[in-house]
Amino acid sequence: MRLPVGWSFVIAAVVWTIGGLVIERDNLPRDRSPNVSAESGQVPRRNTLDIYKKERLNETVLPGISPNDPEVPVHWGPGGGNATGTAFPVSNAGVWITARHVVDQCDRVGIFSKPEAQKGFWVQKIYLHPSADIAVLQTNSNPPALAVQPTSNKLIVGQTGFHFGYPQGKPGDLQTQLIGRRKLRKIGKNSFIEPAIAWAVVRQYPRLGAFGGISGGPVLDHEGKVVGVTVAGNIRRGRVLASSPKTINDILTFVGARLDGKPSTDVSRNTLNTNKFPLHGNHLRQDLIVAKVFCKGRG
Repeated sequence: MRLPVGWSFVIAAVVWTIGGLVIERDNLPRDRSPNVSAESGQVPRRNTLDIYKKERLNETVLPGISPNDPEVPVHWGPGGGNATGTAFPVSNAGVWITARHVVDQCDRVGIFSKPEAQKGFWVQKIYLHPSADIAVLQTNSNPPALAVQPTSNKLIVGQTGFHFGYPQGKPGDLQTQLIGRRKLRKIGKNSFIEPAIAWAVVRQYPRLGAFGGISGGPVLDHEGKVVGVTVAGNIRRGRVLASSPKTINDILTFVGARLDGKPSTDVSRNTLNTNKFPLHGNHLRQDLIVAKVFCKGRG
């Protein structure tokens, strides 16, 4: 699955890592979780089936987009510098999704195939959404793709979400609960307002002082389908903002992507629950279904 690596990629990756490759461009939740076991990769046990049954019994469908949705301002930095984030494939033809602010104004964009060994491959094409913090990447590498939830399927207020990625450039995962809709106002260059979905952080693994770098990572429901892309958050309030399935489907339709992914791909969903979701994240990263993406800054 890994492609031959050019010396330019290796040298750039090493230099950027030594020189502070991990640059936080987002504010993501502070630690509000109980202690976890680093050895087992598990969080304290809860009855996952009872949680999902409770979600269905108290089912409240997420309302449609409204001009009265609460607005959340997020400052958009100048960009152009070296940065890392997260990306994931949504088509077996090598189509990936990430956050726009991770890859905007980059000289080149690469994806690590094996972060600890500084190996990877370059992205061939980048499609930036004009009015949302989401981007599509095209590569020659085609790991198994994740299924994207269609817009016909409704989200449920209170449902559980799982965020996977590379906060601070290292493996990390969040368990959240859907709160409701928000309007995300990006302030700065290329300002815009986009519909977003707010998630409250329930658990995180491992404990980290900051979470910049998880942007662009997938939000999965308990079936393993993509229901959002992590784009921003608030450390003090323990909130994560993600793009909606409509935004994801719109840009993938625009670029003509073939959505042939599977829920959690070939990874067993036995670990996609509130007790073992860190193990699920590790499997996704090992199979390059969740990958570290980096931006080579201009200048």
